[in-house]
Amino acid sequence: MNSTIMIEGIRYYRERPATCSQCYFWKNRKAGCVLGEENCYYLAMPPKKNNPCEGCCYGPCVSFCMKKVLGQKGVPANA
Repeated sequence: MNSTIMIEGIRYYRERPATCSQCYFWKNRKAGCVLGEENCYYLAMPPKKNNPCEGCCYGPCVSFCMKKVLGQKGVPANA
């Protein structure tokens, strides 16, 4: 198993270059990485995304968010 390192709370394989600009997939400062941060070749685990539906008593919504429709700031603990 490859060893990993943690950078800003995200786990990468140890072979990752010190900076993205030294990576094979880096295009330039304006364009950045051709893979995108979420698809980094060196990611050991995908970064966790905030899921606005987690714990929602209305979810999962299909075409629109019920919290937004009803104008709620928070979700009630017991629905």
